[in-house]
Amino acid sequence: LPPAPKRATAYNGIHLDSVCIRAMGPHYAYVIGDWGGELSEDGPRPANMRREQGFVEGVDNRAQLRVAAQMRERAKMRNPDYIINAGDNFYPSGLDLRCGTPADRVLATKQFDQVFEHVYTGHGLDGKPWLSVLGNHDYGGNVYNSGWDQQIAYTWGPNGRWILPGQYWRQTIHYPGFSLDYFFLDSNVFSALEPGTDPDHNICSRKHNAPTATCGEEGPKGVEDCPSWFRDLWSSQQAWLEDALAKSVADWQVIVTHFPPTWGMAYWKKISEEHGIDLFISGHTRSQAVHNLEDSNPLRPTAWIVSGGGGGITSDGPPDPEGRDDQYGFFELTLSKKLIEIQAISHGGQQRSIAFLEPRQPATNSRTSAASSQYGSTQGQRSGDVEPKLDDIAG
Repeated sequence: LPPAPKRATAYNGIHLDSVCIRAMGPHYAYVIGDWGGELSEDGPRPANMRREQGFVEGVDNRAQLRVAAQMRERAKMRNPDYIINAGDNFYPSGLDLRCGTPADRVLATKQFDQVFEHVYTGHGLDGKPWLSVLGNHDYGGNVYNSGWDQQIAYTWGPNGRWILPGQYWRQTIHYPGFSLDYFFLDSNVFSALEPGTDPDHNICSRKHNAPTATCGEEGPKGVEDCPSWFRDLWSSQQAWLEDALAKSVADWQVIVTHFPPTWGMAYWKKISEEHGIDLFISGHTRSQAVHNLEDSNPLRPTAWIVSGGGGGITSDGPPDPEGRDDQYGFFELTLSKKLIEIQAISHGGQQRSIAFLEPRQPATNSRTSAASSQYGSTQGQRSGDVEPKLDDIAG
């Protein structure tokens, strides 16, 4: 990685050096979102948003641990190369810190230790990179000044598997015979409303943010500044993303962000068609879903995953005690040059669905032109990108 920055926003837009996974496969990646529960004496517990009469004891109070146990069990046989993390990493209000600490200082927190490091362990999970984004609860849910910048800072923490170098960033991963470009985005503009609007679902809420709340020079600097700060962030990402997609030479293009594409659908439809986005990975909605080739998918043939059932918060509906439901779980991707297989695995270990994804071609020839102009390059980096070094993964 590059040196730890003073500001958490310093590496926004960074394209990390390509990672080369040399093993011949099969190649797996896991997907999880909305996973980090509240600290308790018995381990992390989901933030409870369900009424008492609908609470399923043994599941709703242990959802994160149940999903983690199924990841651990599956990893014994189907070892993931990395985990794709769709955000809302610490419920209910992000890290119990305030933003504004320089990002080259990693503050000690029980949440990273007990909700992350001590939960996702075991053969096949130990040491695996977590490629991450921020969700609205990582900013605070109804405030913006929780320690979101310390989640970025933890990229330079002691254990080395948390990868979140900026609010938006890019990673290219090469396998024998094919490659993937992952574009990690901050879509929390969809929860950054005007200060007087919907106070319980608004990062920029005047009701819940203190008048003096600030993240210092990196921003947001105050309540009134908050909506425009997120709008500017989103605008910068759109320009960055469209430029990067046009220059991508990978076989697969994958978007990873917290809010599903039902937020901003017109934009996602436009760039999915123009640039041939293959897969959209998200969370936020508190259950598990796959949208692929069915007529009801407005992005078809671009597939999209909602993995909001990681267990950090109680699910939208009551779960089945045996896991015969889509309330809590994770996804397994099997990656190859011509096909991505998507399996939904429940908190009880059941395979809930299976889908198959083929590459989508862009409507324009921009990617072909980019490939021609960058023939022989393994980076596909644009001018001005920071070029940190990551170790190869031998697999």
